[in-house]
Amino acid sequence: MQQKLGLTAGQLAFGVFGLAVGAVFALLCTGPLLTWISSRTGVVLGAAVMCAGLPLVAFAPNLPVLVGTLVVLGIGNSLLDVSMNAHAARVESAYGRPIFAGFHAFWSIGGLVGSCIAAVMALWQVPITEYFTSVGVVLFVVAVLMAGGFLFRGPDQGQRQGDGEADGGGSAFALPGKALLALGVIAFVGFVAEGSVNDWSAFYLRNIGRSSAAFASLGYFAFSITMIIVRLVADRMVRRTGMVRFIRAAAVTTVAGFALLVAVREPVAGLVAFAVIGVGVSGIVPMAWSAASKKRPESPGQAIAAVAACGYVGFLTGPVIIGGLTEWFGLPFALACVGVFSGVVWFLAPTMRTSSARRDQLGAEVRG
Repeated sequence: MQQKLGLTAGQLAFGVFGLAVGAVFALLCTGPLLTWISSRTGVVLGAAVMCAGLPLVAFAPNLPVLVGTLVVLGIGNSLLDVSMNAHAARVESAYGRPIFAGFHAFWSIGGLVGSCIAAVMALWQVPITEYFTSVGVVLFVVAVLMAGGFLFRGPDQGQRQGDGEADGGGSAFALPGKALLALGVIAFVGFVAEGSVNDWSAFYLRNIGRSSAAFASLGYFAFSITMIIVRLVADRMVRRTGMVRFIRAAAVTTVAGFALLVAVREPVAGLVAFAVIGVGVSGIVPMAWSAASKKRPESPGQAIAAVAACGYVGFLTGPVIIGGLTEWFGLPFALACVGVFSGVVWFLAPTMRTSSARRDQLGAEVRG
């Protein structure tokens, strides 16, 4: 889009800011919205808005229109994000055992698949209008088929009924209260750590580790692979160790990964360090969202949205802060600060404890 519209780096950054505005605004509003509509309806609506936003972005003729279309894309992304996580909490409740991290594993898999497809499209020089439109259509069809055939029907727990009375109630915006504030901080830390690897892994390996450009691209790949592997088994680990021990182990592993990254500035060590960080970070965010849904069983969507909003603020502001620290003190110092900051999760881990008594919907929903 930068090449198509002839945008400067600053103009492109302003355009992407529209994506952030739409995403954060929708995060604040989606939780309360789910008290009126079911999470299943929210999934379809979010997928429709997001998939429609893709071709709108691709066909934008100028910067102002691009900003507007990116706002739409951000709204659709957050609406889908919160709705499917709220429904995941409903499914987890019906199963009666932790399965939340497994859903997030497929989010990571989707990210890798999307990156690979994008690389192929760029190699084949497929126009972005054709690429984004095709992806939007295919993904919307998949979302509708999945929602229609596999998601629970009927109202969510705490959803407002037709007479206008609320089971759970709620404000116009999803903001973390005292019960969720610590989980919001945990999500914030997790997203800062994840965002730092997203944005700076290749730069670190290329400029600090003095690796080749090809090798530098492997940093995020190693990070993503370990995230996927751990998320696929994290729920079983939580059942065996307990939530607090699991989260504290994740915090220690994350700090150790950043310490290795800063202490040994060699390409191979950097690759190993990013893989270790992936192991640590992988379970922090999904478990924070799962815990949020259990702390507010009367309105899990609103709880997840509140915690997710804190996380996304970290994802958006973290790289900017790291950039500022890098400008003044260098990237190793900036990443070392992220590692130290990740240690906060160890101290907040006890706030992840939740009651195991949420089983009231189990029989009806499994039979449904």
